[in-house]
Amino acid sequence: MRRANVQYGLGLNKYEGITRVENLRKKLWMKTSIVKLGIILISGILLGRVNLLLNQSDSLGIAPIGIAYLIAVVTKENRRNSLIVAIGIAIGYLTISSLLTDGYVYLVAVALVTIYYVFIAQAKNRKKELVGFVIILSSFFCYGLLVNKYELGVNITLCLIQTLIVVPIYYVIKYALNSLEEINTNYFFSSEEIVSIGIFLCLLVAGIGNVNISNYSIRNICALTLVLTIAYVGGATYGTMIGVSMGIMLGVASNDMMYSVAFFGVGGLIVGIFKDTGKIFSILSGIIIYTALALYSNAVTLKLGVEVLTSSVLFLCVPKPVFTSIEIEINPYRKKASLGEIQLNAIKEEFTFKLKELTSVLTNVSRCLLTNNDNENLLIKSKGSALVENLADRSCSSCENRPLCWEREFHQTFNSFQMLIQSKEEGKLAIPIDLQKRCIKNFTLLKNAEGIVTNYNVNESIRERLAEGRNILSSHITNISCTLDNLLSDFKKEVRIDTDLERLTKRILNKNSIYYNDIFCYIDKSGRVKIRLSVNNCEGADYYGKNIVSLLSSAMRMKLCIGDDGCKINPNTNECIITIEEKPRYYMVSYGAMEPKGGETQIGDSYSFGRTRNGTYMTILSDGMGSGPEAKEESKATVDLVEKLIEAGFDEDITVNTVNSIMGMRFSEDEKYATLDLNRIDLYNGNAIFVKIGAAPSFIKRGRDVITINSKNLPFGLVDEVDVEVIREVLRPGDILINVSDGILDIDKSNSGESTWIEEYLKTINSDPRELSEKVLERAKKLSNGTIKDDMTVVVSKVYLDS
Repeated sequence: MRRANVQYGLGLNKYEGITRVENLRKKLWMKTSIVKLGIILISGILLGRVNLLLNQSDSLGIAPIGIAYLIAVVTKENRRNSLIVAIGIAIGYLTISSLLTDGYVYLVAVALVTIYYVFIAQAKNRKKELVGFVIILSSFFCYGLLVNKYELGVNITLCLIQTLIVVPIYYVIKYALNSLEEINTNYFFSSEEIVSIGIFLCLLVAGIGNVNISNYSIRNICALTLVLTIAYVGGATYGTMIGVSMGIMLGVASNDMMYSVAFFGVGGLIVGIFKDTGKIFSILSGIIIYTALALYSNAVTLKLGVEVLTSSVLFLCVPKPVFTSIEIEINPYRKKASLGEIQLNAIKEEFTFKLKELTSVLTNVSRCLLTNNDNENLLIKSKGSALVENLADRSCSSCENRPLCWEREFHQTFNSFQMLIQSKEEGKLAIPIDLQKRCIKNFTLLKNAEGIVTNYNVNESIRERLAEGRNILSSHITNISCTLDNLLSDFKKEVRIDTDLERLTKRILNKNSIYYNDIFCYIDKSGRVKIRLSVNNCEGADYYGKNIVSLLSSAMRMKLCIGDDGCKINPNTNECIITIEEKPRYYMVSYGAMEPKGGETQIGDSYSFGRTRNGTYMTILSDGMGSGPEAKEESKATVDLVEKLIEAGFDEDITVNTVNSIMGMRFSEDEKYATLDLNRIDLYNGNAIFVKIGAAPSFIKRGRDVITINSKNLPFGLVDEVDVEVIREVLRPGDILINVSDGILDIDKSNSGESTWIEEYLKTINSDPRELSEKVLERAKKLSNGTIKDDMTVVVSKVYLDS
């Protein structure tokens, strides 16, 4: 019954959680819906206020925009939106009824269209637009015939003209509304759709009308701000389009079309041309052209200057996210990049989820393998009882005194057997006194006790080794899980797709008739440019380095180079893939000199150096304990493991502890160990990392100064976990890095004076890596009086500035 209650409680909590989520969704939907209805209402008011003047002599005009907007909305068969739009348009018509030739006819048309489409029309009527135009035509006809008393012919002509004016405006607004519904989707707008949206926005601004503050036109300020914003985002093309459209709309509404078209069109053109110079210089260029335009047309007024400056200030106050949102919608390259980032993030999330599941599995496996020591005392007690039982079975199973010992005097016999086994474990095998008196098989008892304890010790040793192996394996799996988490963190770091660079690269390659299949440009997590180019026919890395890299470097004003991988052939498509990246600021040259221990033909030290894929230069030196082939094997294994782990993306801490655990298992039989001397230098900024595990000091020679790098960690295999000490330095061009093994320093100290003799010696010489390494080795051999007591290795690396 209790279980049923618990399950019921869980179900109730889950239901309450779902209810809270649903309530939150409803509140969010209601908030969004209210904002949307507010925008629809305001749009209806503004479009209903648009007054088109038919000639310059007449101050009265017509207002077909509101009716066209109403038909475009009601034909979408949304009753709520239709009612809101009708109310808004009616309010707009009421505010300008005195400025219209037949102001109330529009209210009649709005009422009739709303009644028909909201309350009468059947859904899915294929001729719904035609019915709306017939209603408008009938409204104009009846109003002209009954109210204005027009003659029949004149009335029919005027009705047809006013209705025909509504038709094209309706289709433009309908096209714009359908386009606006695609905002924030994966849809790519065509030029026609963007023009229709621009016209719709111009109509909204025109609906502000002659609203003034201290004789300054709010409509002109808003119009110019909109033109400047679109021009700055879309460039000269869209700037001119929106400027001319705005000029036409405001010109028709104000009877000054030529000036309005020139004013807004030129402003949009100039700001669009100078958009790449930034907001401030773009607006300055616009102000200059407006000043020139005003001077040339003799229209310099304080009112014009204040309106232009106010629009400029409003433009400068527009936040960057607004510009970005608009640019993503109207610029196909930005839209493509945005969609690419969305898809890339979706892939990242899916990959992250799968990898998180893997790390969870690895963590559980690690916990299962980990030995639990909580019940160790209980295990020891049970094993002690098992030893006594085993000894009794071997020695007493066929004894005639068994009933006397194990039935009448069980506890005394059991304790005596325990004392016997304990004496063997302590190395002093002896039968207790009471057993000597009662037991008739003393010799057999001693022999069996010795054999049982010996077997037990062997089995315990094997069990401990297995437990240690499980713990080490558990530690490895935990480290792998942690490393995967770190790799996930790096993977989830933003990798920004660079569409501007992609467009520039395509233009350069097309201009120079270089054929390609695909180009992908991005900025990696370190902020470095990467260009991935795929072509059909591979010409080799040298060809692309001379032809493509040089062209891109000149255009981008940045040094580029072919990636370390060179050209790679895709086996599935046979395409050649070339990666072009930022050229490192530095490069390094290394050389190693070695001398085996006296009497040995093979040296026990190993080293490796070279550039990695992530733009760093790595030097590894390992000194195998002892000398000869065995030491060589251990040191080489250390170098190979460290190199592979670092290349795979593991950090220094996990790499060192992983190698330590593996080498601990590998060295345990012969008690042989190895050291590690690891250097990693970032070739882009010169930042260097030094990790030393039981290794000899390293030295940085900078002119006549010598910097010593040292650490006190023990070699691999001596401790269960290494506390990794990472030493950081910043290298400069001309710096020389010297790594040595113990054999170089541990020479005849009575002759050398001190173990760090090399510091004083390095201050006196200066040459290339090869000559320097050979000189240091020869000096060490000379100080040893020709007797080499340990393997000697010197690795010298020099930092050069890449020209």
